[in-house]
Amino acid sequence: MTSKNFSSKGLLGDSMRRSLWALVLSGVGFFLSLLLPALMTMQNALESRAQGLRELPQASVAFNWQNAMNNAASMLGGGNLFVKIVFIVLAVVCGVAMFAYLHSRQKVDFYHSLPVSRTRLFVNNFLTGICCTFSTYFVMLAITVACAYAMGCGEAVRWDEIGGAVLCNLIVFLLIYALTVLTTIVCGNTIITLLLLAWVFFSPLLLRMLQIGLFEKFYETYASGAGTMESAIRLTPVVQYFVLHGTHYIGERVMGVPQPGEPAFGLLAGYLIAALVVTALALFLFRLRRSERAGTALAFEPAKLPIKVYMCLVIGAAFGWLFSMMAGDFWFWPGLVIGTVLFHWIVEIIYAFDFRAIFAKPLHLLAILVVLVAGMHAMQFDVTGYDTWLPDREDITAVDIDSVTAPQLTDPANIDAVYRLMELGVQEVQKGTEVTADNEYGYRTVHITCQLGNHTAARRYRSIPDTDEVGALLDQIEQSEEYKRAKWPLFRFDEASTDPNRRPLIDVRAHTAGGMTSVELSNPEKLVQVVTTLREESLSRTGSSKPVMFLSLYYLDEEGNYNYDGEAYVTEADTKTLALLEEQTGLTPVPYSVDEVLSIQIEYGVKVELDATEWQTVQVTDRADMQALLTDGIDETMVDYRSDSQYANREDYTIVITAQLRDDTMVMLAYLAEDWPYEIVDKYRPDGVSDSTPENGIATTAEAVS
Repeated sequence: MTSKNFSSKGLLGDSMRRSLWALVLSGVGFFLSLLLPALMTMQNALESRAQGLRELPQASVAFNWQNAMNNAASMLGGGNLFVKIVFIVLAVVCGVAMFAYLHSRQKVDFYHSLPVSRTRLFVNNFLTGICCTFSTYFVMLAITVACAYAMGCGEAVRWDEIGGAVLCNLIVFLLIYALTVLTTIVCGNTIITLLLLAWVFFSPLLLRMLQIGLFEKFYETYASGAGTMESAIRLTPVVQYFVLHGTHYIGERVMGVPQPGEPAFGLLAGYLIAALVVTALALFLFRLRRSERAGTALAFEPAKLPIKVYMCLVIGAAFGWLFSMMAGDFWFWPGLVIGTVLFHWIVEIIYAFDFRAIFAKPLHLLAILVVLVAGMHAMQFDVTGYDTWLPDREDITAVDIDSVTAPQLTDPANIDAVYRLMELGVQEVQKGTEVTADNEYGYRTVHITCQLGNHTAARRYRSIPDTDEVGALLDQIEQSEEYKRAKWPLFRFDEASTDPNRRPLIDVRAHTAGGMTSVELSNPEKLVQVVTTLREESLSRTGSSKPVMFLSLYYLDEEGNYNYDGEAYVTEADTKTLALLEEQTGLTPVPYSVDEVLSIQIEYGVKVELDATEWQTVQVTDRADMQALLTDGIDETMVDYRSDSQYANREDYTIVITAQLRDDTMVMLAYLAEDWPYEIVDKYRPDGVSDSTPENGIATTAEAVS
């Protein structure tokens, strides 16, 4: 007959009674992280509203109250960082404590002598930690919700957010708790458990970041691509937890409160599956674990070598990378050896609990060093062909030429153009072309992202020759209708929105006869007309054209707050749009006049190294030269950055032309490639500055062009 105390229900109840400390700890934790902050937030909101009703307009009171309720709802839902910290702490503390008896020879003999199967004992201890945590969490959550209704703050109780937060907290807690239990079972000592647990939690993130660092070091064409950091963080649930707002990723912040963004159901499902797998593995090892392994570093002897190898490989490579970052490439290899040897010694000392163990397993150390050095050399000499990799054209479904977004261009013509750029980049890599301070202006850097089925590949080619073919390919992509629709904020802007929280507005800015002037355009009909016309003209425009108006796109909410959404440019070729804007705003763009300017200076940069430039400054004195520079010049703040290939004065400046206006405003001037002022630049060039240095692919002398 089985005693009631050893039945499933009785054993769990007895464990709960013996784990009263866990109930108290979790109760205090959730009181301080959930109930108390929510009460403080709601009480402050009530006091502020009462004071506001006496002193402020009704609209301001309502706005402040809504923000306060958003904060309170965040405390109840997935935005409460304090609750997440408590869950992580409880997962670690309970996971270790419920199985810490395995680390004591006396306790393990007692527990394993009980008339209870290993499986039932594991399930009992595992459930005890979960029950101690979530019983108090649900009690505190219920009390907090009741207080919210009782205080008249029922608006803060948003059941969908609360439900999402509960689901997220449960899944992430289970994963962290299961990893903690598994680590506790694998180890034979509590201190070693905590050390190994920290490695289990954070080594995936370290490994991913180390991979990025080594790829950047050894591979010429490596590009991180969009979402690299996000993918690295997802490997570490302890870190990813703080980027979740319930069942969604954290999106924008309103008054400092994180708002739900993209759904995270796939991530949470993966975490749940991982938690179940880890739990099953923990149960399997728990059943196999020998009682006499209590007190040792690791309870499973076969696990020692793979754990040590994994640690030494990662730490050795990390030391090498860190040394090279601090002191240069030479120190990569000494750092690699130092890190590997040092960590091998540390692991052996921990395994044996004896400092003399640093001399143990010399063959292991030698083998690890050989493998690590061979792996680093394989990357250094690109044994896998990473830099020369070229996908099959038929496998590419989408492309892009920046690192900010995922591939969006699917037009076969754009894919062909990007593929040709990749071919040119690979050809230069195979030639071993090196970009230096002497030849850097003869090459372009192009970042390319390709979608290959479910996989995204990114490459950054730093030595693509700056030829007419390359310029034509980039122009073809940037001037295509697909690129404009995908990239330009003008085509994303909802000019006809009727949402009271998203009322469209455009700030129009141009240099006029009266100086730099801006006018707001908010009339719905006029705004739609301007945006529609500019879109049509932008799509029909294929060549370069000088921008003369800058449009800032905004949305206004009910409280009159401006929410910036991007920019658009009106060029000299957009005649219909210019006529509309002149009619509706009264703005007529004109070039800067020499009468507005105190002085114009030209700064000449001389490259002394690839990343170092010496500057010489010259004042332009001739009024005709000044007016010529102003007439063709474009205020740098109005440059269309979407089409940098159109401009001669961009990014890597070697010649900078700046005008100081009479109102003490400084205007940096940019130029279309065909308008670059060769003769004036040459006329004022100081002695010692080369006459043949190209400026971003545009030669600085008329003779060089011809």
